[in-house]
Amino acid sequence: MRRWQAAALGALLVMGLSGCASPEIDQDAVQEWLQQQESVEVPGALGSMSGLASEATDAIDAHGIAITFEKPTAVTKIVFSCVGPEKMSVDVTMSAQESETELARGLRTEDLVCADSPHTIEQVQHAATKVLIDGLSADGQGAWSAVVVGED
Repeated sequence: MRRWQAAALGALLVMGLSGCASPEIDQDAVQEWLQQQESVEVPGALGSMSGLASEATDAIDAHGIAITFEKPTAVTKIVFSCVGPEKMSVDVTMSAQESETELARGLRTEDLVCADSPHTIEQVQHAATKVLIDGLSADGQGAWSAVVVGED
């Protein structure tokens, strides 16, 4: 009788652990979604970018995709969309030129539900020279798209 209980407990444990694993994301669907993002139009768009998700870490770093402006430009918001995992986070780092010094400010917005995309992230920088964005998921799965909006 004890062997049966041990086998049943082992089977339940294996089923439970496999249920905790992230579901596999359809890479073909991700690529198709990325192609669709190229045709998305947002009023006031200064530029757009998209990429595959990075694995989330505790620190905001210099990874991601950047848009650089020739002259200081007013940025008012980021429109962020994602596909793949249930939730993603986004790191936005804006750089501005203050006299001879370039200042950078980073902000992480966490737990954006991909099914509710697009998300508007209010991010005001009156004289941005560069915007760096990276979409993050717990396991590095999925993809993201962002449109930088402002005044040219």
